[in-house]
Amino acid sequence: MKRIIVELALTGLFLCFFHSAAYSWIYIDISQVPGIPIDRYLQVVSELDNTISGNARNYPGAFALANVGGYPIGDAYIGDFPHMFFGVTATLGCGNMKYYDEAVPRTKNIYPAYVPNSALFFGFGLARGFDVLIKVMILNSAIYRPPLNQKSAKLSDLNLYSLGAKLRKNLFEKKTIIPHFFDFGGFTISAGLDYMQGIVGINGEYKYNLGSFNVVPIGPVPFTLDAHYNFNLKWFMLSANAQAMVYIDFLWILNLYTGLGIAMTYGSIGLDGSGLGPVTRPDPLNPLVPVTEGITFARARYLYHPRFFMGLFIAGLQINLWVLKLNVESMVNITNGKDINIQLGTRLQF
Repeated sequence: MKRIIVELALTGLFLCFFHSAAYSWIYIDISQVPGIPIDRYLQVVSELDNTISGNARNYPGAFALANVGGYPIGDAYIGDFPHMFFGVTATLGCGNMKYYDEAVPRTKNIYPAYVPNSALFFGFGLARGFDVLIKVMILNSAIYRPPLNQKSAKLSDLNLYSLGAKLRKNLFEKKTIIPHFFDFGGFTISAGLDYMQGIVGINGEYKYNLGSFNVVPIGPVPFTLDAHYNFNLKWFMLSANAQAMVYIDFLWILNLYTGLGIAMTYGSIGLDGSGLGPVTRPDPLNPLVPVTEGITFARARYLYHPRFFMGLFIAGLQINLWVLKLNVESMVNITNGKDINIQLGTRLQF
């Protein structure tokens, strides 16, 4: 019994590091279009599923890294209250960066994944080396509607939420190594929670060439699917993270910082889609009016989860222009070695 319990525990731990549970399905009703062989439909379904699922698997890691980003700061300690800052930050979670490694073979139609996450960014010092960092972003179509209004794609729904907070403790204070040139900026540990949720809905029309098929007595003619589609992309991410950072100051203008972190993420990404449209072919007697062979209906659902655990390597640079601070920072998921995020931030610190 003890052996079984140990094996189950080890299996669960292994899955936390290396497994991303998922499921997907596509359903197509072709009963109203008997003129097209079933193998052609199966080929279309297989192509769609391989492309969608192959790319969708890259997004959970990108979403997870976009969620835990958003705190680019190159100072080990803000200072005791009432010292504070406020600004903006933008994070781009990037999945499947091995795509750009020429030594790794590329899979056809599988590309990197990119997930943006912007927020208002502010923080304030407490006392005894403690400070708090907070990020907030709320956006929906009532506040701003992106200009996506074309026949092929029209935005139907938009809701984005991103919230997070981090408590830091400066364990080792700033020490001068070479006066006016090089300082040890400090050593800080932190812990935080991050939440990200959203939905994007798009409607549109799309023409898909199904290939040429024999029509008696005409012969081979091309068949086209004129699909009216809609899909909703939904995501939910909740992360707990901890970091340890070392800071180095050059002159008065540059701060370099690096460290390690961990993040534990629970969440999901879901894509629901459906489409309906006629299958048509040219009419040799009246080329201006196509012949409708029947109606095709399709539905699809994909659901993916991020891996629970991420080990992180973090590095950043801060430029100090008096009270204006400019930051660029990156996190690398050292657990899988192929996902990163890039963070940009600017703030006024007093």
